[in-house]
Amino acid sequence: MSLVQPLTDPVVKKYCDQFAAQGAQLPGAEHDGIKSIRERAQSALSREGLPTRRVESWKYTDLRNLHRAEFSSAPEASVTQADIAPFVIDHAFVAVFVDGRFVPTLSQLDELPEGLSFSSLADALSDKDLEAANGVGEIADVDQPGLAALNTMLMQDGGVCRVADNVSVEMPIQLVFVVTDNSATESHLRNFIVVGANSKATVMQSYVSLGASSSFCNVVTEADLGQGANLRSVILQDQSQTAWHIGLTSVRVSRDAHFDSFVLSAGGRLARNEIRIRLDGEGADCSLNGIALVRDRQHCDNTTDVDHAMSHCHSSQIYKNVLDDRAHTVFQGRVHVAPDAQKTDAHQMNRNLLLSRNAQADSKPELIIHADDVKCSHGATVGDLDQDALFYLQSRGIDAVTAQNMMVQAFVAELLETMPEDSIRSCLEARMSSWLENLTLIKEAA
Repeated sequence: MSLVQPLTDPVVKKYCDQFAAQGAQLPGAEHDGIKSIRERAQSALSREGLPTRRVESWKYTDLRNLHRAEFSSAPEASVTQADIAPFVIDHAFVAVFVDGRFVPTLSQLDELPEGLSFSSLADALSDKDLEAANGVGEIADVDQPGLAALNTMLMQDGGVCRVADNVSVEMPIQLVFVVTDNSATESHLRNFIVVGANSKATVMQSYVSLGASSSFCNVVTEADLGQGANLRSVILQDQSQTAWHIGLTSVRVSRDAHFDSFVLSAGGRLARNEIRIRLDGEGADCSLNGIALVRDRQHCDNTTDVDHAMSHCHSSQIYKNVLDDRAHTVFQGRVHVAPDAQKTDAHQMNRNLLLSRNAQADSKPELIIHADDVKCSHGATVGDLDQDALFYLQSRGIDAVTAQNMMVQAFVAELLETMPEDSIRSCLEARMSSWLENLTLIKEAA
């Protein structure tokens, strides 16, 4: 008999003990199917552990400070419509979650069109027939390095949106996740989006804080697109600069379907936005765009993984980062082309604009190609502001700070201009303008 005992990660043990103690109170605990999904995730977490920098896809993002942090249960906070009004877009169906819990009284879900249904994940998992929750846990891979296994084991609430076949939802669906002032909560959120064949929808997720908080948000979004479906996904991550945000979006795209993603990340001391796409039918298409605005010692990681599993599929990626002070950004873009995925068209680009010599941008675009009849490209640039352009603007009477902001806006504007929904575009432009205004105040104070 061996006297060597296997080492147990104390953080993994903490979460497994938490599941053992609280599992019976989690949504869906009375259903064998949901219980099995959670137990399978626990097994994967125990086996694979939590990601470290030794894992290639987490090489540039260190979670040790997150694991050392202490979090508490969500307090009973009073939040009003006036509190959330600045974060809600116009002309949208809105679902509001406060410290990880769905709040129907703050939501605007009246008169949903025929063919569109919404429920909170907690309600869907607690329903007797589990019809709304059918498919949850099938798309996100708990065996991949990351926090998907932890999320699946402890998932508490989130939004479940279903669009029937041949339905076009004209108004955006907005999920607003609010963290209250001075909150130190830990939330494991799971969103599930199904868009039926030949249907169309826009879903925006807004992660915001009402004040300073040291919360931890671990969110997984699963999306399943039927044949010919079209889903536009917009994520705004604007939480407190002392908060933690780890997000994964996992999408299955069927034949002739299109997935369009945009991520604007400006908050959090550490934020990671990971997107995993499987182009699962001929003619499937995805477009992934993102902007990171970071300063001080913020860390923002955008990681993508696009699997071209079938032929005649297209993917494009453009991510832009603006960094000031000692901020750090990461872009890792992986494109995998299967052996039979001929006529693949895949392109990715990462551009980084440094406003400080102390800022650091890591970029790692990657192509893995097993087919020969393809068009694939990737690239990355890192640089500072064009001094000739700055001089030109200042020679026309524009002060240095305003000239810098104009150039930053021009740098990211092309990605915002592609947004067809006016209310969403206006929201993102306002957040970018606010970031630049704060940057201006800091520069002037210095």
